[in-house]
Amino acid sequence: MSKAIDKEADCRFMDEMASLMMPWGWPRNVGRMYAYLLLSDKPVTLDTISEDLRIAKSNASVAARTLEQFGNARRHSEPGSKRIYYSAPDILSGPFAFTSQLLGRISGLLASHKALARTDAVDARLDDMAGFYAEIRDAIQGVLDRYAGIASAVEGVPDGEEPSPSLPSSSATRTR
Repeated sequence: MSKAIDKEADCRFMDEMASLMMPWGWPRNVGRMYAYLLLSDKPVTLDTISEDLRIAKSNASVAARTLEQFGNARRHSEPGSKRIYYSAPDILSGPFAFTSQLLGRISGLLASHKALARTDAVDARLDDMAGFYAEIRDAIQGVLDRYAGIASAVEGVPDGEEPSPSLPSSSATRTR
């Protein structure tokens, strides 16, 4: 049984999500659309999204592509139709898989360039920073691995398969 829609509460949730996502560089419409998709029980079209959020369809399209790029929206299509639908993603990792990999790269860069350290203080700083970034990466990766295991068990994805999106090769890819 589904609950009745409380439009006022939905709007508050969408506005609060938009405010929380702004420090990540998300424009307001992107944050609101993300919250909208989280509240939607089925995939929705850009027409429906733009009407419900009271934004131009072009703004909804840009927000959808941005969310898809970050791994926070999933695109669906219907056979024989050009209509595109969007939903919240099945994969929970969103941008965190990329963040984990980026932190690993930063840690590796810092550790590999210790030879540039001109003093013991600089050497210690590079060591500390490399360790810090590696620990943050490990913590994020641990959470991703735990949730990937849960998703695998629930959705039948064999253990060992990577359920999270791959690294982007351009700005048009799914994750960031």
